Amino acid sequence: MAEITCSRCGETKEAVQNTAFYRGEIREKLRAHACQDCWGDWIKMQIMLINEYRLNLMDPNTDEFLNKQILAFFKLDESSDVASVDYVPPAE
Repeated sequence: MAEITCSRCGETKEAVQNTAFYRGEIREKLRAHACQDCWGDWIKMQIMLINEYRLNLMDPNTDEFLNKQILAFFKLDESSDVASVDYVPPAE
C-alpha cells in the first residue's frame, strides 16, 4: 500500500483506497493527499452533512456541495470552509 503525507493530519500514513464515489480530479487529489484514518473521519462527517442538510443524493447539487466539502475537509481548497454541523447529543 502506498504511503502519503495526509493534508488533514500531516502524518505519513497509508493512502485512502476506496474513493469510488468521487471522480476525476477530486479522486486523484484524495488518493495523493488523504490517509485512510482521516477518510474514516470524512465518512462520519459526510453522513452528518447529509443528515443535517437533508441532502438528496439524487440531486446534482448535492454532488457539488459534497465535492466542495471534501476538498475543504482535507484542506485541498483554501477558498472553501467546511460546513458546520450543529448536532448536539441529547443530555441523558
